Amino acid sequence: MLYSLAQVKKMLYICKRFVKMVVMSIGKTHFERTKRYLRDFYYEHGRIVLFALGLSGCVCLSYYFSRYIPEDLFAHVISPALHACIIAAATGGAILMHWHIDGIRARRVWQLALIAWTVIEAWMWLAEGFLGISTIVRGVQTIDRLDFIIRNSLAIVLLAYPFEVLCPKWLNWWRGILLVLPSILITLLDMVLHEDLRSLQIVYPLLIAWWLWDHIRVYRAKIEENYSTVENSAMPWVKVYLCILTIIGLSYFYLSFTYHPTRLFTQQWLVLVLLVYNTAQIVLRRKPWQEELTEEENEDDDEERRNYRRYLEAWMSREKPYLNPDFKLSDLTQVMTMNRSYLSQFINSEYKCNFYQYVTNYRIEEAQMLMRKYPEMKMQDVAKQSGFASATVFSRVFAQKTGMTPTEWLQSIDNSSESLDNS
Repeated sequence: MLYSLAQVKKMLYICKRFVKMVVMSIGKTHFERTKRYLRDFYYEHGRIVLFALGLSGCVCLSYYFSRYIPEDLFAHVISPALHACIIAAATGGAILMHWHIDGIRARRVWQLALIAWTVIEAWMWLAEGFLGISTIVRGVQTIDRLDFIIRNSLAIVLLAYPFEVLCPKWLNWWRGILLVLPSILITLLDMVLHEDLRSLQIVYPLLIAWWLWDHIRVYRAKIEENYSTVENSAMPWVKVYLCILTIIGLSYFYLSFTYHPTRLFTQQWLVLVLLVYNTAQIVLRRKPWQEELTEEENEDDDEERRNYRRYLEAWMSREKPYLNPDFKLSDLTQVMTMNRSYLSQFINSEYKCNFYQYVTNYRIEEAQMLMRKYPEMKMQDVAKQSGFASATVFSRVFAQKTGMTPTEWLQSIDNSSESLDNS
């Protein structure tokens, strides 16, 4: 039965009124809160989520197309070639780490991981190419046990680097042994009981990776207590590193139950991407902090704290150190007669925020002043002249603090000034 045009318009009007009623019942504040939450989630996790989805799509396509690779071609040409590329990447990375070690412990850990990976990959490459000992078993639907143990052990070795970055100086030889011990025990049980415990072997490194994902919050808090710009820290690339490593673990978990020899192609190029990416990031970027983060505390009375506060605020307004994107807490200790630990606690107690948030408030006030004074100024220039690392960081932080983007805030200022002129 066909409806007339008037009936269709009436139904659309009723739907419109219904949607409007729902929105009004929820309330504008809830709508704005949801909008702000989604915006913050996108700024904070949007890129890593998009990266994870993109990489997962590439892995699925790789698994799909790899089954069409002839097994002989893969065993005698493609697999040895990928082994050689991984060995070259790991060896070159270890040499680069030697040149760029700079006394940084995390880089030493990564160098040792690369050396371990080079030795194991070289053995597997020589075994397959020259000794005729192949870990690729044709016509078998499960992964060779020795190959499985080797690759799982190397996955734990790769977790040593994020451990050192997120928990500085926590990792030592004894803790490293304890970290590997559960995997060794599972392997022994697998051999003694003759039970298939491969799923437990893979789940254990994934649990470690999950704990490291959760520990990023603690790492970020340490960064914010000591630095005014968090974008130069290791967080973005450690997130990508853990993302690639997690996808490798999940992919290998899937591979252990639906095995086909040529599907190892996916694992090999994933490992190659991981080694090249992390080595490049370590060489091109700097360590978030060089100093120790623990110092003795000072004790001061209330009058001294008030004097410190007045002096700090006067110095910040006069010198404007927040305009330097690399301004950090250790720079402030050279002006204030406090050690770094006490100064961080002082800012937390007096201003109810950490050092990063404290400096960000000054930068936002500076940006608002610039936008009021020069409304035609480009946002990139506003961000640069107010101390932000980039326009993207400026927009994200500004929206988190004010609930509006810089453009929306500027429009609201224009609207309010026009209403005052009309009145």
